[in-house]
Amino acid sequence: MPWFNWLKRLMDRWKNWAGDHEMEIAIRRHLSNRGYRGAAAELKSVKLIAIQRPGWIQIYRFEAVATPQPADAEPAGSSQSELSSVLLYGLVRDDGRTHSEVEVFVHPARRIELFQQWSKGMITLRGAFTRS
Repeated sequence: MPWFNWLKRLMDRWKNWAGDHEMEIAIRRHLSNRGYRGAAAELKSVKLIAIQRPGWIQIYRFEAVATPQPADAEPAGSSQSELSSVLLYGLVRDDGRTHSEVEVFVHPARRIELFQQWSKGMITLRGAFTRS
């Protein structure tokens, strides 16, 4: 059933699609600034979870599978397989009028704390962190 595998891949791509090129670039830039390989990071479960009327300010959650960048002191011929990928939990506060603010955490509880601060007075998705 090759069509079933194709459909499954398409559904996975749709689920993990950011939908906003500028936001995706902001996330990847933030990961790079934090010492990860932002361009090669796999973004997952990008989802709108809060919005402030009239819609300019929005909060998105995401997960990223990223690999730390090698230290500058590492020899050029060293093996890259030593660096293992890390699952990061992130939030994006996107203000359509100005810019996006991105934060990533190793522990999901920190993301929930920041979400509670950022989303005060906003319309939020019920169960924003319980579903994919």
